[in-house]
Amino acid sequence: MRREMVPLLLMGLLLAVMAGAQVWVSHARYDLSRHSRALMAQLSELRYRVHQLQLERASLIRPERLRTIARDRLGMVPPKPGQVISR
Repeated sequence: MRREMVPLLLMGLLLAVMAGAQVWVSHARYDLSRHSRALMAQLSELRYRVHQLQLERASLIRPERLRTIARDRLGMVPPKPGQVISR
């Protein structure tokens, strides 16, 4: 009778190992999904920030703004005739 139980015990052990593996895979998939959602949210936030910085940069390098800063803050004036030599 003992010899007849060995295949049954092996099948039970195999079933338990497979069930444990299934639980582990399911848990790993859940963790990866949660991590993926967090990364996607972070990517979205970074894209938004890049867009804001691009708008800010475009505003800061406007020629009118630079001209005003050069004239008012730095005291720069357009060159007089003969000050600029070009080849």
